[in-house]
Amino acid sequence: MGTDSRPSLRMLCLEYGVTILDLARASNRHPLLIWDMLVGNPVSREEAHMILCGFNSLRATSFTLDELRISLSIDDGNRFHS
Repeated sequence: MGTDSRPSLRMLCLEYGVTILDLARASNRHPLLIWDMLVGNPVSREEAHMILCGFNSLRATSFTLDELRISLSIDDGNRFHS
């Protein structure tokens, strides 16, 4: 089993200088949900998509969920909402 060479959202945030609060504002998501995603905790596909859309709008990029190493939850239950 090989290692996953895709970047994580955390790596992108460090590279592009994006903070948790930047992402929370841009995606209209709670900072704790952003934190969960940054540290690799599972998040729903919908929440991950909204957070990544926020990142893309902040830095004029076009990353997709498939291009990143993100842990997605099996259920769509959301713990944090703004």
